[in-house]
Amino acid sequence: MAAAVVTGGLAAAGPASAAPKETPIRGLTIYNSTLATFGDHDFCRGTVAARFTSPKRGITRLTLTSNGFIGNGAGWKKNPTCRVLVIASQTSATALYRDIFIPAAFGAKRGQTVTRDIRTGSGLAQLAVAPYAANNPVRVPQGSGFTAYLLVP
Repeated sequence: MAAAVVTGGLAAAGPASAAPKETPIRGLTIYNSTLATFGDHDFCRGTVAARFTSPKRGITRLTLTSNGFIGNGAGWKKNPTCRVLVIASQTSATALYRDIFIPAAFGAKRGQTVTRDIRTGSGLAQLAVAPYAANNPVRVPQGSGFTAYLLVP
């Protein structure tokens, strides 16, 4: 009898706590989907992996996950956070060369994420993702980027 009560309680609690499912987006990236960049102080540098999913129809979710950043000197020991600016340039059914600015700050710990939802519409979309200088009024590229061609549901 006790097993039936416990099982029933777990079955009822399961669907209510389930997170919405994200669909991986099929696509093509010419080189890879990793950004290599440096940041705003004390020679901080690192890599960021990008992943594309779709939480709902016509929306592309870009998730940037840090592989860990390092820096040099006393300034890095005092403030081990590297600020970077990632710009995703979108061409799709809803926009032509629209820039999405994604400010991010990553530390030495791996796995820190920044997520941005982009309304691309369904169908073919091109997203060029690249790091830029975070503390400069001029868009100065600083690191390697990539271009992805995606089939958004």
